[in-house]
Amino acid sequence: MQMAFTRPTLAMVWLGVVCLLTSMLSAWYVTQQPWLGVTLRVSDQGDKVWVASLAPHLNQSIAPGSQLLRIASVSGATLDLDVTDLIEEPDFFDTYPEMAKFFARQSMLASLLRDGPVTLFWRDSFGKNGQTAMMPGARPLTSLPGTFWFQMVVGFAALLLAAWVFLLRPTYWSTRLFALTGLTFSVATTSAAIYSSRELALPGDVFRILSSVNHGGAILFGCALAGLFLMYPKPFVRPRTLLWLPLVFSIWWLADALRWAPDQNWGSRLPISLELLMSIAFGLMQWRSSRHQPLDRAALRWFALSSLVGASLFILTMYLPSMLGWFSPLPQAYAFAFFLIMYLGIALGLGRYRLFDLDEWAYRIWLWLIGAVLVILMDVALLYLGLDHSMSLGGTLLLCGILYFPFRQWLWRRLVKRREANIEQLLPEISKITFIVDSAEQEAAWSALLRQLFSPLDLKPSQSEVKSGEVLEDGLVLQVPRCGDISAQTLKYAGHGARLFSSRDAQFATALCHLMEGMMSGRNHYELGVAQERLRIGRDLHDNIGARLLKLIHQLRGSPSADVARDAMKDLRTAIGALDAHPVPLPDALADWRAEAEGRCETARCQLVWNQADDIPVFKLTPRTKASLESVVRELLTNALKHAAPDCIDVRTHIDPLSGLLSLSVTNRVAAADPMTWKEGYGLRNMRSRMEELGGTLNIDRDAESVQVTLSITLT
Repeated sequence: MQMAFTRPTLAMVWLGVVCLLTSMLSAWYVTQQPWLGVTLRVSDQGDKVWVASLAPHLNQSIAPGSQLLRIASVSGATLDLDVTDLIEEPDFFDTYPEMAKFFARQSMLASLLRDGPVTLFWRDSFGKNGQTAMMPGARPLTSLPGTFWFQMVVGFAALLLAAWVFLLRPTYWSTRLFALTGLTFSVATTSAAIYSSRELALPGDVFRILSSVNHGGAILFGCALAGLFLMYPKPFVRPRTLLWLPLVFSIWWLADALRWAPDQNWGSRLPISLELLMSIAFGLMQWRSSRHQPLDRAALRWFALSSLVGASLFILTMYLPSMLGWFSPLPQAYAFAFFLIMYLGIALGLGRYRLFDLDEWAYRIWLWLIGAVLVILMDVALLYLGLDHSMSLGGTLLLCGILYFPFRQWLWRRLVKRREANIEQLLPEISKITFIVDSAEQEAAWSALLRQLFSPLDLKPSQSEVKSGEVLEDGLVLQVPRCGDISAQTLKYAGHGARLFSSRDAQFATALCHLMEGMMSGRNHYELGVAQERLRIGRDLHDNIGARLLKLIHQLRGSPSADVARDAMKDLRTAIGALDAHPVPLPDALADWRAEAEGRCETARCQLVWNQADDIPVFKLTPRTKASLESVVRELLTNALKHAAPDCIDVRTHIDPLSGLLSLSVTNRVAAADPMTWKEGYGLRNMRSRMEELGGTLNIDRDAESVQVTLSITLT
């Protein structure tokens, strides 16, 4: 079976081969330098060179721990050793004359070792002087220190990651600049790996060239990083404008390489620090520009975290101490590892080009990093104040536990700006939504809840049939599935556009929908049981009570009691209709009430005046509302006919189409007694109770010639 490589894969394979060959060539050059087999270190006081260990073939010819004084060749050339000969990075020196002296001593040492046998003069820990003759030989590959391989791995890992991102999107200027940072970084680490892994010396000219290459790689890396912030995520300048960066800083690097600058601070440290400040400034410009673009801001957040943290930590541990005249707290070989933070982070960000779930990790890592720095600084401060190690560490942990961790939790909530949903608060709201009868109101309530939870800039129904919450368009859109009769919803730009939707949001939306569907299923079963029970009660009333009343009406035909039985039969039918009926339009209900009122007034030989507008809004009455209002109207007519004995009853109805307020008044033209002297009996109390249950009112007004009873209720 033949394996076919895609072009990016093949390019990565070839680049990996080039990296391997470069590592082998660098290792070969280092092993070609004369080797004594003596591991040398600088004393803690920084005043002498001492022997840390010897290669096995030397048979302890020099006691470990002895001070190495000088080296002499067979020709008689002698050179006293100085602690500066073991300096790993020539950037330690501030002035160019100091660097020139260092490179000159390196040339002298390298020449001594190449002349043949040498004599090492030493003094042991007891003050006894001695000398040992040695023949420098070829350096074995196994003697290369771990720092050599570490720098090689870090440099080429960064190059491979940068190239991988570039090959995924070769037409983007952001990935081109990112690839350039990987190339320049690997140049800087490779040159540093060669000269920092020497046993004692390299030829001075070679050392100076490697140091200049290291500076050039670092300066061009800073140019690429600043250009990257100029072009990502929003290009601020035209691509050709970027050429000014390498043009200006290449001239600066040339001034450093040719020793035209006043000193190291101006030649190499200042341009690199300036490039970092430019990157930070351009990053702030990008942050401001993306304030209404949550997707770009999320990508920028992770991008800025990765690149600026990696570069800043390297400069703080390597260049800043040198500018202040301090020793670096970390060997440069290990400080290069800070850049892996940058390359791994940007590989995730630019490789996918969108981040969504990673934006919160950026905040978390910032807080973790701040906490780690604070612990170190606080521990150093307590040691400086005179506490011993155990007391300072305990005090640091105590202060961090009391002050920092509560502050970090508060700051996390402020940064994320996301209110965690409380299930105790959501359950009543969801329960309320599931019991809304009107489908439009139910969907509006569900939309309001989603707005409350996710604060989207846009929310609208969707026709897509998704079974679970889904994040689309790299975090800009959240698709909420259908819940029963409520249609699926599409939410855009979470947190009023300040953040992206995450997979956690999708899971939470899915859980909400499952909860809604479960409650809706329970409500449907409940309503089905209620409907079946109402149907049974209605049938029992119709078949049993209704049949007996009908038989009674036939038996009392022609007598006054027959009217009472007929009224009871009407009430029974109204009650049965309320149990098993559909919503009734208001005009139809008014027509039923008017027909019944006309029949009763005609029987009582009383004139009925029914005033009603022609264009009545079509509000729908639920069966219960219709039955309750019908009973109240019937009772009003009964009271008017029974107690007032009027010759005319005036009924007026009015409905406000905007508010839905229905007013129905019944007026008697003749009052039998002063209503102020009336005592509320069962019928009046029953009417008031019915109106209160419906959210309405019942009012009685009297003047010299009439009594008016008005019922008012808002129909929704």
